[in-house]
Amino acid sequence: MLCKCCNFLAEGIEFRYNAIALCNRVGHKGGGDIVVEYYDDKNPKDFKFNAKKYVEKRNEIILKNTDKSVYPSCEGCMELRRPVVRDVNNLKISNFVLHHWTKCNSHCLYCYTNKDKAYFNSRKSYKVYPFLKELAKNNSIEWGGIVNWAGGEVSCLDEFEKVSAFFDDYDYFSIFNSSCIKYEKTIARHLKENKAVLIVSVDAGTKELHSKIKQVNSFDNVWRNLARYSQSCTNKALIYAKYIVLPNINDNKEEVDKFLKKVKENDIHFVLFDLDIYYFNENRDNIDKNVIDIFYYAFNKSKEYGLNFLLYSNSSVLFTNGKYKDDFWSDYLYDEAPKDNVFNNLQVVIIDKNGKIKIVPSVKQACYYTKIPYKKITESCKKYKKGHPKYINNFAFALKKDYLEE
Repeated sequence: MLCKCCNFLAEGIEFRYNAIALCNRVGHKGGGDIVVEYYDDKNPKDFKFNAKKYVEKRNEIILKNTDKSVYPSCEGCMELRRPVVRDVNNLKISNFVLHHWTKCNSHCLYCYTNKDKAYFNSRKSYKVYPFLKELAKNNSIEWGGIVNWAGGEVSCLDEFEKVSAFFDDYDYFSIFNSSCIKYEKTIARHLKENKAVLIVSVDAGTKELHSKIKQVNSFDNVWRNLARYSQSCTNKALIYAKYIVLPNINDNKEEVDKFLKKVKENDIHFVLFDLDIYYFNENRDNIDKNVIDIFYYAFNKSKEYGLNFLLYSNSSVLFTNGKYKDDFWSDYLYDEAPKDNVFNNLQVVIIDKNGKIKIVPSVKQACYYTKIPYKKITESCKKYKKGHPKYINNFAFALKKDYLEE
């Protein structure tokens, strides 16, 4: 079947504070923003999630996006690709976006919750873990995907450890967006194991301006924790200090200089620069020249400090499309896609209790065949020793190259 489809619609799911959605794109003719279930914390018992219903709704939309027709909400969306073959019966979710909780330990000026922070902090979040278990039961989760912890602050989420462990079993790569006010051992472990990226919006180079933007006094603590994460992580490309440019607030050379100096002092090697989303949406064809110039200045200054500079999100769109497009930036765009796990390209030997063996092309295929979590199979392969297979649910595992050494 030939279908036009975006990657997120085919493989993603978004858990919001007030809904579960198939799409988070807005602004195009069709409007996007496809929600499957709405959540009202005043009536939490009425909130249900049916994994099968979710998958059916996704498949219905994908099948309508052919070369001859478009699902109404998708009309005009830049994310729709040219017609590709899609077997909707075999699609699994591999991109999870979590921002279903509302509490946070910062009050950032640019956050959508800032207009009524007391209201958002008082809202009752739903539990996402039961819904993840339902998706797993429905065999709707792909192994080796991405989970983006996008909203609020992970240290404020009471399910954090449980949900993180769930995704560990599926060998997921985590993108942690954190205020870094609190040091999290789980984040540190993922960084050490090359299983996560940490993005921290500091947005300032001085304590005074940081306090103004964040509306909490956390400047010194944030840098101290960032340095601590960096010390425990050998791959410096996994930690990013972020600077969101806010017109008439931090869009000046002096503040950028001081920010980059702090980055260097704390052994952070990568910086992300972005533009305030509200300013961008309202002025995308009339951006102040000073705002444009500050990105070029920050790039050149980063090079002087020996730092790696990347554009993030809104700024990527700003400089790769429309009026302010500049091909110069094509090599400096942030890419959150993780590298494949080393086991994904190695053949796996499955041994049952009767000594029968089956050779499959990857750990993912071993997962499908045995219904055993990815993490357990990879650990079993690592521990395999000649003549001493360790069984998990009546199966033992080895990499083919190790097994053949016998």
